[in-house]
Amino acid sequence: MLQIKNLSFTHLKDLSQLLNQLSITIHSGDKVAIIGEEGTGKSNLLKYLYNPNCLEDYLQVSGQVHSDYNKVLYLPQELESETAAKRLTDYIYNEEDLAHLDLNSFFQLAQACHFNLDLLDKEDISLVDLSGGERIKLQVIKALAMNPDCLLLDEPSSDLDLDTLIWLEKIIRETDQTVIFISHDESFLSSCATAVLHLELTQKRRKPKWTFFKGSYPEYKNHRQEEYDKQLQIATKERDDFQKKEAKQKRIQSSLHHQLNATKDSTAGRLLAKKMKNIKSQERKLSIAEEELTEIPDQLESISIFFSNIEQLASNKTLLHWENRQLETGQKINLSIRAQDKIVITGDNGIGKSLLLKEIVAELSQNASFSWSYMPQNYDDLMSTDEKILDFLAFDDLEKARSLLASLQFTREEINHGTSKLSGGQKAKLFLAKMVLHKSQLLILDEPTRHFSPTSQPLVRDLFANFPGAIISVSHDRAFIEQDYLKKYHLNTSNLL
Repeated sequence: MLQIKNLSFTHLKDLSQLLNQLSITIHSGDKVAIIGEEGTGKSNLLKYLYNPNCLEDYLQVSGQVHSDYNKVLYLPQELESETAAKRLTDYIYNEEDLAHLDLNSFFQLAQACHFNLDLLDKEDISLVDLSGGERIKLQVIKALAMNPDCLLLDEPSSDLDLDTLIWLEKIIRETDQTVIFISHDESFLSSCATAVLHLELTQKRRKPKWTFFKGSYPEYKNHRQEEYDKQLQIATKERDDFQKKEAKQKRIQSSLHHQLNATKDSTAGRLLAKKMKNIKSQERKLSIAEEELTEIPDQLESISIFFSNIEQLASNKTLLHWENRQLETGQKINLSIRAQDKIVITGDNGIGKSLLLKEIVAELSQNASFSWSYMPQNYDDLMSTDEKILDFLAFDDLEKARSLLASLQFTREEINHGTSKLSGGQKAKLFLAKMVLHKSQLLILDEPTRHFSPTSQPLVRDLFANFPGAIISVSHDRAFIEQDYLKKYHLNTSNLL
């Protein structure tokens, strides 16, 4: 069992709160999903549960954590450079872990998820040489083979292909171990979670809020919507009632003022003055009551933009035509894209999906006669280290750009930041903003939903579903892939089908 009591995180730099008085109990065997927008403290919480001393350089921590678990293992979102540089055999068989590693279990798990065990025989291969998906596979296999009481996973689903995702879901569902994990993948959450911890920053990212719900992710979504509707209804009614009382008060006060100014009778004047005093007292009570009104809840999600005024191309116009185009990875590609086509490409990790998109981008850069935008998997590929947000958008109407960023929940301070200071989710929103502002007629999207919170992803999917042009996308996100408007392609070792 894990008990967290009044846990709070405060930034040392500006004393802003990241987490406020978190108090929850996690029982043995629970599968707890931590969700929320980027920058709400999810990874910091997971790190703290593994090592309470790891945050002291930048966060002030208060509160208590009590754990009955003897062995807790943590898989970070990104490997430390020293670990990433290790050869595969050194990573698996290092002396510190070997005493706890069940090798039979390791090899059984590796075979079950189709990890290429031949890689272990190659002396020159290190962790950093593996694809993102293969690297996560190996980390998860090793962690499970060490039989921890509690497993902490930071975005384990982010780079996995569909088959491995399904394998990992089955492992998490069926294990007796406690698993606490961060994920943005709605299907993964729906399949695995028995409880949800939702971390938020409300009131323009100034006030931390947490919600702990015992139940599945779909149940939590329904509960969240019901609570929002209920609070909004109460807050709206209270304000209507308050405004009626306030209007009545003003009418009475105005009438008394008029009577006081008109009367010449001293006795009547004293009575009116006494009434006026009572009215002033009631006015003060009203002012106090206004402060105690139920808070109007923040809009549930933070994606409120749409494509508009895009010049539509003739539906039969060909934007891309490849016949037996050979990729560096060896596949021969036949692909034709017209102005209204919307496709999604799936495939195993490391098969060449991102490379395919990059080759399309390279060709369009030379001869495209229409507007297009590219959202890479690694956002920093198209962002300079010291680039300002407004410079990245490259849009002349700065007021319109600022307004659009505000609708995506960027604060005034954040808009003036450089792109290097943004979280992955904020960078993803920035790419959306650029697509909307530049009225692109073709969108090329590499894992477009991966950095959006699960509560925001339905809005992102709707945004692309209503896009009036063409889309060429790559994704492992089942909720995105399964949309009816997308034509499905699969990239294998020889071609695109």
